[in-house]
Amino acid sequence: MDVKIGTYNVNNLFDRFDDPYSWGDDPSSRGTKPKKLDEIYQLGARLREDRPDVLALQEVEGKGVLYEFNVSQLGRFFKDIALIPANDIRRIDVAVASRLPLGQVVSYQFIRDPETGRKIFSRDLLEVEILHPEQHGRRLFTLFVTHLKSKYVDPRQSAAEREKDRQQADLLRWKQASTIAAIVRGRFPRPDAYFAIAGDFNDTPDSNLLAPLLRDRQLQLVDVLSFKPAAERWTHYWEKEQLHSQIDYLLLSPALARHLQVDSVHVVQERFVGGSDHRPVYATLRF
Repeated sequence: MDVKIGTYNVNNLFDRFDDPYSWGDDPSSRGTKPKKLDEIYQLGARLREDRPDVLALQEVEGKGVLYEFNVSQLGRFFKDIALIPANDIRRIDVAVASRLPLGQVVSYQFIRDPETGRKIFSRDLLEVEILHPEQHGRRLFTLFVTHLKSKYVDPRQSAAEREKDRQQADLLRWKQASTIAAIVRGRFPRPDAYFAIAGDFNDTPDSNLLAPLLRDRQLQLVDVLSFKPAAERWTHYWEKEQLHSQIDYLLLSPALARHLQVDSVHVVQERFVGGSDHRPVYATLRF
């Protein structure tokens, strides 16, 4: 059995309905406007072509917009959807959409920094069981989905303020990566565990800020894009700086990586991939 797994930051997938309890989708200068219809169609066209079995998602406003997208654009292609509203004040949440049945879902959004008492995850770390489609209740693997702190700082601030914000963001991203590693080590201490970690990490593979996760000696995670040439690994393009970077990841435990079909690993890098400034990452697992 082949399972095509992927991760995709869909860039502010917001609906046209106002949530009175959140200013995050208020169509004002502070809020996020609804996703344009042509961009929604472009996202749908991308996924109608890609047809992943299990997809980790970032920047989804809520379960309702994901349900509507799945029905209107994908014809109910995904059978199960997991999304728990989390910490981001704009309500850009992480989610999992799956053709395979989902099992237990756990949110780590309330994990706190022991030094400051503040929540570690600016969005969430979501843990989702992916179940066998025929052997009811049997877990194929566990998928962790996250979206780490971004590098964005307000350009209207003074140079000193921007530098302070940048340092705080970097520190938080390091703490988030460290916390994910600690959580996963605790959940799966055995070397034969089947799990994957996916999402937008907002930093590159050579960053020391991601080292607590990417280079953890116990987890020994396998970045599926490490099998690709450097030119085929970028997942995001900063137009202003004309910079291509890998900031989206699909990481496998060593045991799960033994099921990886290396030739299947790819980033959709067409010149124009509408609907998002990120590119989806895919790999196929054969069980």
